[in-house]
Amino acid sequence: MKHNRNPRKPVAFITGVTGQDGAYLADLLLSKGYRVYGGYRRGTNKTWRLDYLGITSKIQLIEFQLNAPQSIMSILQEINPDEVYHLAAESFVADSYKFPNLILEANTHATCNILEAIRLTTPNARVFFASSSEIFGHTLSNQLLDELSTCYPKNPYAISKLSADYFIKMYREEYDLFVCSGILFNHESPLRGGQFVSRKITSNVARLKLKSGKPFELGNLNSSRDWGAAIDYTKAMSLMLQSETPKDFIIATGTLKTVRDLLEISAMKVGFEPLFEGKDENELCIDKSTGMKIACVSKKYFRPHDTMPLAGNPHKIESELGWERTTNFKDLISMMVEADLDRWHKGVVDI
Repeated sequence: MKHNRNPRKPVAFITGVTGQDGAYLADLLLSKGYRVYGGYRRGTNKTWRLDYLGITSKIQLIEFQLNAPQSIMSILQEINPDEVYHLAAESFVADSYKFPNLILEANTHATCNILEAIRLTTPNARVFFASSSEIFGHTLSNQLLDELSTCYPKNPYAISKLSADYFIKMYREEYDLFVCSGILFNHESPLRGGQFVSRKITSNVARLKLKSGKPFELGNLNSSRDWGAAIDYTKAMSLMLQSETPKDFIIATGTLKTVRDLLEISAMKVGFEPLFEGKDENELCIDKSTGMKIACVSKKYFRPHDTMPLAGNPHKIESELGWERTTNFKDLISMMVEADLDRWHKGVVDI
């Protein structure tokens, strides 16, 4: 009997592969022996995250449009993926108020296009959809949110994600596709973009340590999130597609941390002694040992529609799939600061 010496590698297609989650997921799947294809939008081929991980040349990058169903079907037919990870999205809550139609197009309609293309071309592919904790909206409960918690979306972004979740459920139940939603709470990494508050803090603290200069401005320091590590969350995505049956899962830590916590850990990591003075919009963070101003609060960064503090309960994915978190909050922020110190040393800070 002849043995196949070159068995077919599993094939994965990742939309939004150049983003934070896409890059870490691609790295994970490559380490597992997958052939990885990554989709990106025209004009957005910013591969710095893939470059950072040293995997750009190992991925087959494909330019495609999520609003072009025929193009999606052609790509799926050509690569015949075993797994599809739909991570591409417009993810800024504040922008969703300005451009609600664009948010629905990018997050809801695009997801429907992906699902329909898979139904028609590769119905055996397993599909992960990146949902969001924003779908829960303004909850009155102080308990951790789980898969059965009531959804009450309060912004266009949240509505677009919840609508997409319902399409996931419909295609799973009506067409018997292996499709599932990972309800992702906030997650960070050294690959986070500079427009997010976490990277704004870690990058500016690194700048002040190495280059000095003016303090940076922040909004409400008491604003809190359930912050996890992106590298752990992408492992959860992969686990979900290895399970026997498709289910939706909360991916979270179950613990809230404030912007103040994030700032304090970042400042201490570089050797500052952070001291907070004043209240509300007059609050300052200074280095106690030198008196240098690190950060100050500005009302212009207060969000009129800020998300309520939401913490998720990861018990279901931990107990059913064995998911484990390997990076705690302090270590996560420390990793981000180290990466930003290195970027400031090298003069690569415009990312």
